Amino acid sequence: MLKQSHILKIKKSISRERPDLSDTFSVLGDKTRYKIIELLSRNKTLCVSDLSAILDVSMSCISQHLRILEMSGLVKSNRQGQSICYSYTNTDPKINAIVDLIFY
Repeated sequence: MLKQSHILKIKKSISRERPDLSDTFSVLGDKTRYKIIELLSRNKTLCVSDLSAILDVSMSCISQHLRILEMSGLVKSNRQGQSICYSYTNTDPKINAIVDLIFY
């Protein structure tokens, strides 16, 4: 059995860890979002219509997934005329290492 001081030390080390890795795994737990990140990490920029055609999913469904990915900080949007295009933009080295490990 651990001493109380050791338990407190472990609790402090856990609380210092950033939650974005678990958040990222949660976001990528959806098949469509997983595929979107894979596509965006391999292709610099893709528009909603491109993603919809590649994945055979409606544009509204793709847009909803992209909204979640954008809120999580994994992608950013850029308007190009009438289209909205997205690119993978995460700057966290841990998340980038995970994406590289998964998709390359």
